[in-house]
Amino acid sequence: MSHKNLAPLATALLLVAASAADAKQWRYAGMHPRTGQPGDGLCHLESMHVHSAAPLYADTLYRTRDNVYVFIGDPTPFGYEGPRHSYYGHHPVVLNVLVDIDVDVDVVEYCYHDGPHYHAYEPPPRQEFVDKEDVHYYAGEYPEAYRRENPKFVRVNTVYRGWNVPRPVVTFAPPPQYHGPIIQVGVNVDVDVRVGGRPPPPSREVIIIRDDDDDDHHHGHDHGHGKHKKHKHKGRD
Repeated sequence: MSHKNLAPLATALLLVAASAADAKQWRYAGMHPRTGQPGDGLCHLESMHVHSAAPLYADTLYRTRDNVYVFIGDPTPFGYEGPRHSYYGHHPVVLNVLVDIDVDVDVVEYCYHDGPHYHAYEPPPRQEFVDKEDVHYYAGEYPEAYRRENPKFVRVNTVYRGWNVPRPVVTFAPPPQYHGPIIQVGVNVDVDVRVGGRPPPPSREVIIIRDDDDDDHHHGHDHGHGKHKKHKHKGRD
């Protein structure tokens, strides 16, 4: 083949190489869903890295810092088998604790999962949490930024609604220090919501909130939201 005939081929190869170099890439930090579909599992790279696949449900499952996507959701639908920490309701997440971010002050975001759920991370330091039945509850006050962004990020519950998501079993009402949404989830059990956000449907785990019989847990529930109904815990369906 002559040099003249090779010229168009060389030009085509250069165009392909340039196109590949210009292909969109998304930057991630920390563990995250590979595609956003539960069956595709998780990417476990902890350091900052890139993928050619855009993050699915980026506006609810992730928070961003310097155009880096950090997954803050419940990893259990994606086959996560590592240590799990049980949480209840909305709570702060500190991005610079989850991933290596060089900042002078904490980068605080909020998880808007309603009711009981899991995370791979422990409650962040310098944030106020209380534990009950080995479940973490946020005991601090919610800032205006949390309330302002609630209608957007609470849609995370709609995303998880279509997946088979195991939940921690919670049988007692949250401690009085917790001021977030309270949701009762169970088979043939009414749903009670405080603060805002749409509740998820009943999951395979039967999760029932009922009043604590201890005297020191009866106070602190009169935040203007009414009393909780009592239900018997019926186990799993």
